[in-house]
Amino acid sequence: MLHVRRNGKKIRTMPMSAGQGGQWKYYTTSGIHLAMSREPVTVMTSPGIGPGSPGYYQLTVYNTVRISNSGEYVHSAPWSVGSQGNSNVSHGCVNISPANAAWFIKNTLIGDPIIITGSPRKLEPTNGWGHWQENWKQWLKWSSLKAGPTLALR
Repeated sequence: MLHVRRNGKKIRTMPMSAGQGGQWKYYTTSGIHLAMSREPVTVMTSPGIGPGSPGYYQLTVYNTVRISNSGEYVHSAPWSVGSQGNSNVSHGCVNISPANAAWFIKNTLIGDPIIITGSPRKLEPTNGWGHWQENWKQWLKWSSLKAGPTLALR
């Protein structure tokens, strides 16, 4: 289930379907994603598979919110409504119904955190914006400071 919270209060719950697994690339990544874009129409193409090859697809998808550099989105998926809430059937995206996707894109701001749990595939630190899934010590490795500020206790 996809739970939407505003100011810590749950405001909506919607059935969803995530990555089907089987192959590593078909797991949705667990971690703290940020909404990177809101797109009314996105053309999705199978990654690493060319036209005429088994598994190739090119699909026009509506009401999409991008959450990673590798092509994960929360989006409308009318073809998977029957699976939403009970089975993971996507190639890695978070599928929701057309009505829920219209609401989600309208109520999501760029930079909003989208936290995904339950997948064995972890979000890589460079697969999106920021390093929110890392602890402070790991995060500092990416910083030019290499050390955090110290505060004098009074």
